[in-house]
Amino acid sequence: MYRLRLAYLTTAFAALAFPAQAANLLVDNAWPMAKIQAEFANLIRSDLVHEIAIDADTISITADHPTDAEQTVDYSWDQSELRRSGSFVNFSALGMGDTKPFALDQLQFDKLPEVKAAAIAAYATPGSRIVEIEANQPTTRTSKKLLPLWEVTLSGSGDDTATVWVTALGQVVDVELPEASTDAAAIGPWLAPATVENTLARLAEEFGSDANFLEIMIDDTKALITMEDPQNPGDTAEFYMDAEKITRSSSSMPMPDPFAPTLDRAFTLADLESLDVTRLADLEARTIARMDMPDMTVFRYTISRNTLFMTPEDDRLLVEVRAEASDQWTGGPRRL
Repeated sequence: MYRLRLAYLTTAFAALAFPAQAANLLVDNAWPMAKIQAEFANLIRSDLVHEIAIDADTISITADHPTDAEQTVDYSWDQSELRRSGSFVNFSALGMGDTKPFALDQLQFDKLPEVKAAAIAAYATPGSRIVEIEANQPTTRTSKKLLPLWEVTLSGSGDDTATVWVTALGQVVDVELPEASTDAAAIGPWLAPATVENTLARLAEEFGSDANFLEIMIDDTKALITMEDPQNPGDTAEFYMDAEKITRSSSSMPMPDPFAPTLDRAFTLADLESLDVTRLADLEARTIARMDMPDMTVFRYTISRNTLFMTPEDDRLLVEVRAEASDQWTGGPRRL
């Protein structure tokens, strides 16, 4: 989140009784979680929260400014006093950033023991420890419903860290492993037929077999997906997919692409039922054979009903297979 400091005013609102020996808020569960949240709620009242951050000895909350919609305010508790400090630009009100504010009572502090336990279990790495807990309501997720989530960062061996996203009730919804993790590496080369089939299976698991897709483009490192927006039916959205996660992305096109597929030419993953490992291997072999050039390799698949290659009345689903020779000469496509 981008922040521009406009002022820095610190006010101690309350001195809260606490044991003489401070707790480690990331490890201990004996501190008065519900009481601390209630004290924050007394100050924040009905103002929406942008972010919660918890480290070993402090809780900080960024919320809407009580009187100025263009600003936010930071509140913090250091195990002795609850303070208000600093006014900042409200980027969410300006339509910027990738989170949306939420009500404080949507995340209950007294559920943190379950949240921490779920995150540690999801990472499943012996000796791991929680190094930070944050909370926000991300707009980059794929789900139909916007939810505030706890974002738990864990440290394993060395400098590796993982992030686990957990709902208010302790349900794990996403895990981002270290880049060098064996789980990510085990997925295999992205353009291998088995990996492409797995990519389509991951999309079905994430969005359902009946979701409307406009285009699926898979290259040697990622997939870019254009589809009907699950959160806003009738609109389109773009998603980025790599070995670990699927997230929303924004188009880099300064103007609409006149050749881009539209919702009236959408398809579902059920339409790709025949695009299995055998069919993909066949398409790869036929493309390379048709090019009749040495050392050609496939570098991209694009699946759509794009009118750039088809007449408007032709509604067959097209699989464009791009192959490349050592001099970068390319060719394709194929139809299902």
